[in-house]
Amino acid sequence: MIRHLIKIIWNQRKKNGWIAAELLLVFVVLWFLTDLLFVTGTVYFSPQGYSIDHVYLVNIGMEENENGTGPDTTGNKLSVGESTLLLFDRIKTCPGVEAVCAGEAAMPYDGNNRYNSLFIISDTIQSKNFKSVTVTPEYMDIFGFKPGKEEKKSWDEMLAGGQVILSGDLFTEIKELGGSRNKPLYRSSEGGAENEIRVGGVTEPFRGTRFNKKALWMFSELTRDDIIQANNPYYTSIKIAIRVKPEADRDFESFFIKNMEKQLSVGPFYLIDLTSFKDKRDAYELLTGEKRETQNAIAITVFLFFNIFLGIFGTFWFRTERRKEEMGLRIAVGSTPGGLKRLMTGEGLVLLTLVAIPGIILCLNLQLLEVTNGYYMDYTASRFLIGIALTYLLIAGMIVLGIWYPAHQTMKMKPAEALHYE
Repeated sequence: MIRHLIKIIWNQRKKNGWIAAELLLVFVVLWFLTDLLFVTGTVYFSPQGYSIDHVYLVNIGMEENENGTGPDTTGNKLSVGESTLLLFDRIKTCPGVEAVCAGEAAMPYDGNNRYNSLFIISDTIQSKNFKSVTVTPEYMDIFGFKPGKEEKKSWDEMLAGGQVILSGDLFTEIKELGGSRNKPLYRSSEGGAENEIRVGGVTEPFRGTRFNKKALWMFSELTRDDIIQANNPYYTSIKIAIRVKPEADRDFESFFIKNMEKQLSVGPFYLIDLTSFKDKRDAYELLTGEKRETQNAIAITVFLFFNIFLGIFGTFWFRTERRKEEMGLRIAVGSTPGGLKRLMTGEGLVLLTLVAIPGIILCLNLQLLEVTNGYYMDYTASRFLIGIALTYLLIAGMIVLGIWYPAHQTMKMKPAEALHYE
């Protein structure tokens, strides 16, 4: 059957040559668009590895002194650090609050980041850049981070004694550079003993935002003593987040402000408001433009998809209409309507399959040249094969639709009319 279809295609090679050239161009372009949609959709809708559901940032302000150069501490018996710790403890007493955490450069979608280099001493000294976050142990549970599969200790135990927790992706990259839990890691190029880091645990891999493919984070502990000693006279870098019980998370912002505004007027601090991390995520994505760029790319891609569909659909509709005489004659000499439909459809699909071979080679070279987006997802064989399969199926569907209706109409042709075409 396939050999017969190839023979038919070859006998009409002058007409089919132009169609094959069109299909080749469409195959490569559609693969590029399909890869873009697949990667964007996978990254956007895949779990991030942590949760911001029912989590809020407590926005705290500091009163300035009469000179506007620092907090107003007139009459205050507590230092800035002691006031911060008192805020932390008082927030725990609010009805509906499930847990409270504090952190420095740690809050998602905050824009306040602190980066450092981690040095691995193996045969050579190699380094890996990472985001350094300092948090109370409750932070890990509030944001729903998951410990690695081999971890047996609690978050408190992992962070105890100055140990650090590494994100799954950071630990993987450190192992690729020759590092391990049993080898010393250092935060500075000097490699002194005072900078030595001990790994207490590893998280499951997660992504910092919906538009990242991985997160290279290192968590260290923020103790109560650290909070007390944070006495910057101009601002506090420590931020507080809370997780609210699901049943209490209905207009909780208003409830929290009404009940806690006076209690959180501590030292130079006062309560500004409560912000959902979902709102912070939306504001962050709007500020960075990532979501808008993605939406624009999807809109353009869908528009091109529609135009490609019209082009392929119209081409095979016109091609089938032009062969109405041939199909009528086949019916007149005994071909069944179902068999004729399968013949015409099979011919289109065989033509697509023949064109797909050089198309796949071109697409593979484009991926090797990293023409497609590698920021959201690594270049892998599975990604390439999924893109090729989706491209083939989409074009095949367009061809079948373009052939089926005109072929169906031709099936209604009377034998006498068919013989007239002969």
